Amino acid sequence: MAAAKVKPVQATEIKDKKIAREVIEQIRKPIPESVHRRHKKLRKLVDSMTRR
Repeated sequence: MAAAKVKPVQATEIKDKKIAREVIEQIRKPIPESVHRRHKKLRKLVDSMTRR
């Protein structure tokens, strides 16, 4: 079985401007504070498990 080759999408291939705008909006959206808090808790948990 041959491996499927995945071609990277070039910016010029995105024809639909509405989709392009939505993607850019999602990328620029700030990360919510709740996510920062959750990551901080997970970081503390991982640190406590990996320290000896």
